[in-house]
Amino acid sequence: MAKKLPLRPNVCMLVYNAKFKLFLGKRAGVKNIWQFPQGGAERRYSLRENVVRELKEELGLKKKHIGTITRLKHRHTYEFKDPPNYARGKWRGQAQTFWLVEFLGKDTDIDLFADKEVELSRWRWCTVKQVKKLAEPRRVRGYRGALREFEIFCRRAISNRAS
Repeated sequence: MAKKLPLRPNVCMLVYNAKFKLFLGKRAGVKNIWQFPQGGAERRYSLRENVVRELKEELGLKKKHIGTITRLKHRHTYEFKDPPNYARGKWRGQAQTFWLVEFLGKDTDIDLFADKEVELSRWRWCTVKQVKKLAEPRRVRGYRGALREFEIFCRRAISNRAS
């Protein structure tokens, strides 16, 4: 009997700007797949350090561009239908943790081509409604809980600004 492969630890970031819009990127080399920045968590780093590392790799962000990082309660696990090459024989799917990340920089600080392995080819700021419409449907299913937490966060933050 074959041993069941583990799930790959993964960090998924909801990066938001001062207008409470979310960063959504289009996957490079794939037609119309929009998603949040995400990536496998390397064991030698804490999950928070993996968040910062992934944002540097995928968005070209420096630490000065990143404000508060908050781990959300929502988690999502899924099994690969067709495992990517990096996962074959190693992982059966992914176990995602979600992170709310405050973006302090300017749009021009985002550089999708900063790393040699370009993962996203385009990006835009989106409302939650736009994320649900643009993001790949199977990803949206996994994002729902994190998006609800983001909406609660936004209501509180806006209420605190008004007081």
